[in-house]
Amino acid sequence: MELPVSNIINVSITNTPSGLTEKNVNSLMLFTHETPDSLNSYDIFISPSQVAEVYGTSSVTYQMANAIFAQSPNLRTGDGRLVIAPLEGAVSATQGDFTTADIDANLADIILVTDGDLRVTIDSVNYDLTSLNFTAATDWDDVAALLDARLSNGIVTATANGIKITSKKVGDDSDVTIAAVPAGTGTAMEGAGYFNAAGGTATSGADSSGETLVDAIARVGGSVGFVPFITTLEIEDDVLVTTSNAVQAMDKIFLHHFVSTADIAGVITTVQNAANTKTRCLLYTESPAKANLFKAAYAGRAFSVNFQGSLTSQTMNLKQLATITQDNGITQTLFEQAKTAGADLYVSFEGVVSVVSNGGNDFFDNVYNDLALKFALEAGGFNFLRQTNTKVPQTEQGMNGLKTAYATVLERFVKAGVIAAGSWTSSERFGDPEIFDEAVLEAGYYVYSEPITQQAASEREAREAPLVQIAVKRAGAIHSSDVIVLVND
Repeated sequence: MELPVSNIINVSITNTPSGLTEKNVNSLMLFTHETPDSLNSYDIFISPSQVAEVYGTSSVTYQMANAIFAQSPNLRTGDGRLVIAPLEGAVSATQGDFTTADIDANLADIILVTDGDLRVTIDSVNYDLTSLNFTAATDWDDVAALLDARLSNGIVTATANGIKITSKKVGDDSDVTIAAVPAGTGTAMEGAGYFNAAGGTATSGADSSGETLVDAIARVGGSVGFVPFITTLEIEDDVLVTTSNAVQAMDKIFLHHFVSTADIAGVITTVQNAANTKTRCLLYTESPAKANLFKAAYAGRAFSVNFQGSLTSQTMNLKQLATITQDNGITQTLFEQAKTAGADLYVSFEGVVSVVSNGGNDFFDNVYNDLALKFALEAGGFNFLRQTNTKVPQTEQGMNGLKTAYATVLERFVKAGVIAAGSWTSSERFGDPEIFDEAVLEAGYYVYSEPITQQAASEREAREAPLVQIAVKRAGAIHSSDVIVLVND
């Protein structure tokens, strides 16, 4: 009779418990108001051709997806994906406009004017256009182009027998009218023989309706993971601010476009004053349609960092975006105002087209990197506690293991270029100040916890670890430089 060897050697094999996967900070959500050829509450895509099959090539959704994936690197570089969810019954806000009556008979007289005056009121702001010279014009397209060049927050286009002026803002506060310039000295262009203000049609914009972005996040957020999100939906200022306030309490980043330069001192500054850093404001003054594609391209390029790599961290400043042309509406004054308010731009620097990343509402990469680090630390700490078949003892040995798990994550972010060794410049410190300063100076981070022996009895009985405090030194980024050259003969 054979006896089992387990009488002498008894072997049991156990597997390491599965761990938690980090949240994918490059999983981008696009909430669309367009109807897909799908009954799903959301779909996941890794190429624009897949989006075309569901939404069609003429859809705004596809155009945005194409701009996202056209970037190099793009979100796929960071192991991301595009999630698209249709909004339920959502309707975009619309722009207000003014359309002239049939004034074809007036064209001949208009193009003879060398010193015309016209007041255009857009969104309750008066723009007095004076010294208008139409003698270079031959048709309505030329007339529209001349006015458009003078009207920063309106879009002027030709109709078959006149012109149309459209506000760059949306919502029921969006409107356009024309009138005489008070005490004008030039030819009054609002008269019946010219643009005929009395005979034209002014149409106010309308607010968005249907499911809101906040409601949509609540509806699909439990079914599919995403961190950044954008939308095809045009939304009015009140909805933008409500969304921004809600997002600030979430582990999300909301990117939205703005077209009117009045928004710099308006809603963009409102977002900044609320310290809503998780709302990223992108100003592109050409038109809402072009601004929307700028937003999509920006998102595709921005959410592309692979935090597992070496020196992969990036800033959006001075990056070029494929498929997007420069915004010609940004003057030096607007450039400075956007810098203060924290709106990112896409402009040409002497022929070199680049993103301008402004820090008035913190820099994009700080917000992005902070969330990525948060998710990595959450997964690192959870997996250390989870992936043991026994327990982590409530001793200094156990705490050292937990802190090592956090330090391993921090080392990864040092390698990626998010964290770097440097002098600690804040007055706030914890633990031993000398050890704190030395650790940050040499490693770029410091991990500390109170000794187990000093832990409150109630925390120990609840099996809670002592508070772990982590200090990190951002690597930052160089965005500009001043140079002084001393020349000697």
